[in-house]
Amino acid sequence: MEDRILTINDELIGGTLESLRKASRKVDVLMENYKPVLQGERLMTDGELATVLRVSPRALRDYRNEGILPYIRMKGNILYKESDIEKVLRDHERKTIQ
Repeated sequence: MEDRILTINDELIGGTLESLRKASRKVDVLMENYKPVLQGERLMTDGELATVLRVSPRALRDYRNEGILPYIRMKGNILYKESDIEKVLRDHERKTIQ
């Protein structure tokens, strides 16, 4: 292959740019129609929350049973809304400081 300088007028570059334009239009359409699940709320599993809080899964179960942690049961899985966990932590922090 000979050494040459590629410009916007070359077929390879022009085709690549057109593919990028098409992909960009598709992304724009997807973003316009995107509707986040549960208003964009992030859900955490037992394992994720136990890691973040540095507690055992058993402790999480106790907190659920005592009504301390709100949760969602979905198809047998326990999930926690990140905003609910943040609220519990803020409320608990206020109680311990006072």
